[in-house]
Amino acid sequence: MHTPYRIIHFIIALLIGSAFFNRTSAEDLLPRSIPEVQGISSAYIQEFMDTLMQDSRTEVHSCIVMRHGHVVAEMYPHPWRKDYRHTTYSISKTFTSLAVGMCLADSLIALNDTIGKFLSIPPHASQGIRTITVRDLLTMQSGIPVDTKMRIRETQWLHAYLSKKPTSAPGTRWAYDSIMSYLLSAIVQKVTGQTLMDLLQERLFHPLGITDALWEESPEGITCGGWGLYIRPETMPMLGQLLLNKGTWMGKEIVPSWWVGEMMKPQTSNGRYSYHIWQTQYPGWAEANGAYGQYIFIIPEADMVVSLTQCTGKSAPVKEWIKTMLVDNCKADTLPQSNLVTSFCDYTLPLAQGEEAPHKPLDCTWLTLSKNPLNWKRLRFGNNADTLFVHIQDTQEKAYTIALGHGQWIESEFNALPYYNPPFQGNFSNLPTIWHVSGSYGWTDTTTLNIQLHWTDWLTSASLQIHFSEQSSPTITITPHDTGKKVQVTTR
Repeated sequence: MHTPYRIIHFIIALLIGSAFFNRTSAEDLLPRSIPEVQGISSAYIQEFMDTLMQDSRTEVHSCIVMRHGHVVAEMYPHPWRKDYRHTTYSISKTFTSLAVGMCLADSLIALNDTIGKFLSIPPHASQGIRTITVRDLLTMQSGIPVDTKMRIRETQWLHAYLSKKPTSAPGTRWAYDSIMSYLLSAIVQKVTGQTLMDLLQERLFHPLGITDALWEESPEGITCGGWGLYIRPETMPMLGQLLLNKGTWMGKEIVPSWWVGEMMKPQTSNGRYSYHIWQTQYPGWAEANGAYGQYIFIIPEADMVVSLTQCTGKSAPVKEWIKTMLVDNCKADTLPQSNLVTSFCDYTLPLAQGEEAPHKPLDCTWLTLSKNPLNWKRLRFGNNADTLFVHIQDTQEKAYTIALGHGQWIESEFNALPYYNPPFQGNFSNLPTIWHVSGSYGWTDTTTLNIQLHWTDWLTSASLQIHFSEQSSPTITITPHDTGKKVQVTTR
């Protein structure tokens, strides 16, 4: 279990005194409020945040709680930052559904249109391919077997996918596959003459004041649709609030209300999936989610939205915590401020454990590494009075340096791809060119160095343990936090 380190202040929209009600900083897009003003006790929020941070199955990068259209709590555990974008994985799909709804409202497509009306079907394609509809793609019922490796092998994704043969009749069997979202993106691009991202920039992001969203594109120049959207944490609850508002933002309809209504109810026989958004065990709730713990919960019964970004391969009962700690304790009226909790704390993710110095000179020669998940080819160490440096050459021949702090996080900027799983980033374009990584270190003893790394405008993180020996080259154990699998790396 990792324990949150409590520092001086908790980054929460809890501002004491009536003079601070609804106070929002210049970069914030959503109004802030004291929890009690919106009918929820800050003590329950404290309990919820503490639970998130203390559970061994979580690695929280951000959490934002909204009620009645106001942010009542937010946290960004160090070294994560509110002003950096975070990848969302399959939350991207819900944004794609909004674009489809816009096209439906503009009569550019219809749910029962077959995909051949918009996409070039290979001459040898089976008849089953020709009967797939827009609705089938939205509900993950194309009938085509899932092939997650296709994006690694192929560069012409549309042709490769449409050349496959359905193993069940379209519209009859649910099977989750992100390429169906990609086909929807291609259809949007075909009927609008602009990429899905350009459409949403014009009709969603800009009207909401969002100016820094980024979305990966395929080798075919199509917005990926099912993944690859990078947004700041605050953008996530904005999506949830838009759905809670039935597509309206500040009195203006952004997405057709009837489409939001369709998204918010089950559309498949399994009762759990709608039009690129999930249903939950709690009636009326909806959930956009992405791999490794990205969540947006839309909770009409409490007029509440909760968003979360993480990097974890484990499943924690986040929905249950939200239900029992937050929703069940919401009140219709303003709560007395005399019970306001004022001793909130900030959080930091666990730093590397150990002492500051190895008590002997550090070996600063170049080491060549065996194959490893970080795609590092060579490294060497360096240090000054209070900082340890790792100089890296990666397998793409990029060179950069990561600074490590003892008892603190130090951030470094670099222009190489971060640790990325699964490893098919070479097939994507429109990626950021500058990234950030934060690191800390500690010496367990004179021969064992511990390192913690977080790629803070991406998602991934990793623990490294380097064992030095006078008889042989160092060995390195790398544990990416998304998989939790220890990888032994040799050096020479």
